[in-house]
Amino acid sequence: MSRLTAESETRELTQKYAALLKPAEAASFLLTSVGTLAQRRYLRRGPAYIKVGRSVAYRLGDLLDYVEQTRVSHNGVAA
Repeated sequence: MSRLTAESETRELTQKYAALLKPAEAASFLLTSVGTLAQRRYLRRGPAYIKVGRSVAYRLGDLLDYVEQTRVSHNGVAA
């Protein structure tokens, strides 16, 4: 099995079955504050989230995707 196939399968399973993270847990994972996450939700610039009633939650897979999307390479171009 190739490395890319294994990574994509792992990511798919993580997204499908991972527990939901509270905003404080997601903020800790992203090395930011809960307030920054709230601001990014308001501006529609942050990671994907789930909202049920007034509760907000994040999937680990969505946070991993967000980290990859915001990664910058050494030459200053988003990878």
